[in-house]
Amino acid sequence: MKIINLSSIFAVALFCCSCHDLDLEPKGILGENELFGNEYGVEKYFTGLYNYLPIEDFNYHYNKNQQGQGNPWETGKFNLANMCGELFSYWGNVHEGGFGYWPYDKIRDINNFIEKFPDYVDNFTEEQVEAIMGEAHFLRAFYYWGLVKRYGGVPIITEVMDPTADLETLKVPRNTEDEVWQFIHDELQLAIDKLPESNDNTRANKYVAAALMSRAMLYAGRIAKYSQYLNLGSNQEAAQKGLVGIKPERAQYYFLESYNAGKLIDNSGKYSLYRKYDDLAYNYAMLFQDHDSPEDIFVKQYDRTSPDNMNLGHSYDAIMVPIDFSSFLGLGGSPHINMMRYFDFPDIVDKDGKPIRFADKADIKDGMEPRLRGTMYFTGDPLRGKTIDIHRGLYLHYDWTAAEANYGSEGAIPNQNGNRILSDTPGKVYTYNGKDYEIAGKHGIILYRWESYSMTGAVVRKYVDESKPISECVVHGSSSPYKVFRLGEIYLNIAESAYELGSPEKKTEAMQYISKIRERAGASPHKMVEKPENLNDLYGYPLDSNLKYIRDERYRELAFENHWWWDLRSWGIVDQEIHNFFPRYLSAYYILDEGKWIYLEEDNGLAKYYTVSKRGYYEPIPLSEIAKNDLLIQNPLW
Repeated sequence: MKIINLSSIFAVALFCCSCHDLDLEPKGILGENELFGNEYGVEKYFTGLYNYLPIEDFNYHYNKNQQGQGNPWETGKFNLANMCGELFSYWGNVHEGGFGYWPYDKIRDINNFIEKFPDYVDNFTEEQVEAIMGEAHFLRAFYYWGLVKRYGGVPIITEVMDPTADLETLKVPRNTEDEVWQFIHDELQLAIDKLPESNDNTRANKYVAAALMSRAMLYAGRIAKYSQYLNLGSNQEAAQKGLVGIKPERAQYYFLESYNAGKLIDNSGKYSLYRKYDDLAYNYAMLFQDHDSPEDIFVKQYDRTSPDNMNLGHSYDAIMVPIDFSSFLGLGGSPHINMMRYFDFPDIVDKDGKPIRFADKADIKDGMEPRLRGTMYFTGDPLRGKTIDIHRGLYLHYDWTAAEANYGSEGAIPNQNGNRILSDTPGKVYTYNGKDYEIAGKHGIILYRWESYSMTGAVVRKYVDESKPISECVVHGSSSPYKVFRLGEIYLNIAESAYELGSPEKKTEAMQYISKIRERAGASPHKMVEKPENLNDLYGYPLDSNLKYIRDERYRELAFENHWWWDLRSWGIVDQEIHNFFPRYLSAYYILDEGKWIYLEEDNGLAKYYTVSKRGYYEPIPLSEIAKNDLLIQNPLW
């Protein structure tokens, strides 16, 4: 395996521009000795590297990463969940091409540190040296994780090369995808071995490295097992050379490494599922608002009080809720009924197919899984001293089945001749028998209102800071941390990897971890089916109903945490699950002649659907990089 430094090719300009003959001593510039020769300098050096880690957080823009947004609210409209249809909005669309992520400048900084730091070890204790080197290897693994899940195989770079060397000697070909995953494994194993069991969840420690190992090796195992069924241009050079895809015989190795890393975390006893409140819906919501949760393994911090208007806060509380609940324009994206149905969800039609009547529109929540209510706001829920109020319209009367409403079609019989009343204006009323009725709820669903109001019948609750005053819900006004790794995900990783390992004992253990997650969620109990249904026809590869349930549990537990897109890709099903995917609304209507509420599942008002093609499994190698290095073979179908 050829391992050299690619980014040094592009450092020449930086070196030339920085070489000025000045008589004055530069002020505020830290040299290598100041950075590498003491603990504070090392921490400062690493801080810059942490800031650019490929974390799909509050500020992640699917076409720009965390940097370069023209407007501070864009990340609410163009986040990863909106891009793949996990949330629904007017703005987000499938973006298979990525944003050209190529962080070899950061990898060069890490390589430089790993090479130079041994010259300064006499200034540190042996324990400090081990921890510092472990942290460096963790950071390098994290950057490669961001690369490999986007592109497959990329050049593995571990040395700082001479930027003045001959250009041809600096060009490096891509390593195979398998080699890159193995490199990440080896880097993380070094980190696990060297890092201490620190209680600081904002920097790498032994269990933070194990968490990344748990996630990354699970992805690698999936790719090894299922990429063989993708038929991603087997006649194309990148596929033939193993730059995309992994041989299936490697799957068990990666699943076992993921399993072992997860068990290391669980067996440590340092973390536990969040169980602070008896109200399980509130408990689940608070898991993402409590800054001192025993479930947190690694968090990314923000600081809205940073000096010089650095804008180190985020805007989640301003852009993810309706306009009444912030001092800015919401609503960046809304949950839809397609995703609600993954959870324990109440019936909205009876055995005859007619809509069930509710005395109050908020009564539908009585049949919902607590975790669903902790993940989404529904009508009647309190927030910041007010109450969520969402419905779509009125019916004069309703004698039909739900199917006869034909998903809200204007041509459907119940919706003709003025029987259905919709609103295009907030606060608009309809007078019936001398009484005024608000046609739509204060917070939606309103025709042609694509911003500030719910478009779907619900609002994201996960990560919304309920204690934050409305006056402080402004762009860059939030400092709540993003939970990069938490124990709930690790339990799901253990469950899936254990089931994929295949022994009866491991399969039983897998369902035990699923039970722990569902018990905390307040969800209905689920046991492993001894003779699971064969679902091989679902995606065209081996799959049973138990494994499908484990996968679905990932969505329920990790909804809107930016896992869904990467899960679908690594399972090899993104082009099937997101194929003419048409999100629908949960629409409440008040029946005027009955004084009752009904709910209908309706097509989205934008007639918007999402589709991912085969080439969506791998992003294209940036053309600008291929122009510099003609040894970089482009990915299939690009």
